Amino acid sequence: MSQFQTTSSQSWFSRIGGAIKGIFIGLIIFVIGFPVLWMNEGDAVRNTNALNELTKVTIDVGTPEIKPENEGKPVFMTGPAATQDVLTDSVFGISENAIRLEREVQIYQYVEHEHSETKKKMGGGTETVTTYTYEPAWVDAAIDSNTFADPEARNKCRNVGIMRFQDDELMATNVSFGAFKFGPEIISKIGGRESYKLAPDFQLPPQMKALGARIEGEYVVVPYTAPSTVTANAVEQAVNAVAGNGDPNAAGQAVANAVNNAVVQQPVTQIGDLRVKFTISKPHDVSLIAVQKGDTFTDYKAKNGKTQFLFRDGTHTAEDLFAAKAASNKMKRWLFRVIGFVLMYIGLGMVFRPLSVLADVIPFLGTIVGKGTSFVAFILAAICSLVTIAIAWIAYRPVIGISLLVVAGVCVYLFISKKKAAAAQA
Repeated sequence: MSQFQTTSSQSWFSRIGGAIKGIFIGLIIFVIGFPVLWMNEGDAVRNTNALNELTKVTIDVGTPEIKPENEGKPVFMTGPAATQDVLTDSVFGISENAIRLEREVQIYQYVEHEHSETKKKMGGGTETVTTYTYEPAWVDAAIDSNTFADPEARNKCRNVGIMRFQDDELMATNVSFGAFKFGPEIISKIGGRESYKLAPDFQLPPQMKALGARIEGEYVVVPYTAPSTVTANAVEQAVNAVAGNGDPNAAGQAVANAVNNAVVQQPVTQIGDLRVKFTISKPHDVSLIAVQKGDTFTDYKAKNGKTQFLFRDGTHTAEDLFAAKAASNKMKRWLFRVIGFVLMYIGLGMVFRPLSVLADVIPFLGTIVGKGTSFVAFILAAICSLVTIAIAWIAYRPVIGISLLVVAGVCVYLFISKKKAAAAQA
């Protein structure tokens, strides 16, 4: 593994200037956290209400049958998603009856890894040592080695090869669901992907063999160059022909035979090689809750305007689909809560950063101040997040909203009490 290091320094004046500029950016990031939290809570309530509404009006049909009385109504059905379509990847000679056939292409390249370590110096400056390491790996796109930080690595770890083949996705156009037909939007929701296993007797097309392609497990490897070598016996024949009678024609024929009878070397992965993997979605059972519309389905639109379309691979009950959707909504709700809190925390951290940089004139003192401001930023971000969430919920669920306000109030009280206690001890 190749390794290269660079060292850079930053003066205290430069750091304090950057920290002061960061105050304004920090304030913007902090403020953005409020609408993120507010809109997320409103959206969460609307999604919950829409799902509850759908739960009450869904008709359990069971098997996918077209019933005129269910037209325009939300129905639950489960059954096989089937197709007679045959998907063909003509480049690699794969042809299967499937709902989806995907090709994933990677290239073997040297990759630059960067790791930086910053140390504070007396006087408030910093010194950063950045270590670059290089190692080969399978990646999704070709890497330009001319951009490597190490000038020597640009040649020693030089990348070659291009993405001669691209990722591709083939999807069936005719997928039935009992008496119904799925349109492209519904077909795209069908999962059930699994690795495509190449049959033991699978033969690559002639054009791939000409490139030296080989099969390695579930991959088709296309070498950057097709390596081959002349058999030792054929070389010996050529040498003997020249040494024995000096007949150039015999020697030439022997060399030609050697080339014609060349054997493929033990395959070795080289920079620039490509490897191709396939995934397939075969016909299988699916379950859905949606509005019956003719011989297909559409979204359910709740009274609050939110749309719902519940879909899962496999055989499930209606309760399973509702529970899965509720869990998905909950995960999304908490994800954006965390995002809103982190935005506030990062923003406040940038606002308070000049204090720790000022104290960095004595490194250990700056570290102490930095930890203190980080703690304060965490507490304030938590309080602001709780208050924002609580106010947003009051309009929809007053009991929960008021409870959150009480929790936020307790946090504020404990924070102020701790500050007073610390001041009294000082």
